[in-house]
Amino acid sequence: MSGSGGGSSRVYSEVGLGSGASNANICGSLDIETILNSPDAAVTQGLKRGTELDVDVLTKGQVTTLVAKDAHGKIAGSLTPPSLITIMNCMAKGFAYIAILVEDVEGGMIRVRIRGKK
Repeated sequence: MSGSGGGSSRVYSEVGLGSGASNANICGSLDIETILNSPDAAVTQGLKRGTELDVDVLTKGQVTTLVAKDAHGKIAGSLTPPSLITIMNCMAKGFAYIAILVEDVEGGMIRVRIRGKK
C-alpha cells in the first residue's frame, strides 16, 4: 500500500517552523499533526488509534529521512512535517519523539501526531 505525501500538517505549539531552531524549549514543546508518507501495509495493518511509533532519522548515502518505526524497528513510513529540520536538529541534540496514530488505519492515509517521547 502506498499513500501520497499530500495533505496538511498542523502545528500545536510555537516553533520555528523549518528554521532549524532547536533550543530546549522548542524541542520539548513540539506537538505536530501530519501524514505518514508511503505507509508500508505489512507494518501498518492492524494498527489502531493511539499506537505509538518511534520517530527516527534514517540516512542512506547523502539522503536523510525522518521515519516512523513500529515496536519491532520496522519502518511504517516517512514523515515530512513543516518543522522537519527542527525535529532533526532536536534529535541530534538527544531529544526523542514518537508519532501517535490519530485514528485507526483505514486505507492509505494515516494521520499521526508527533510529540516528545516521555
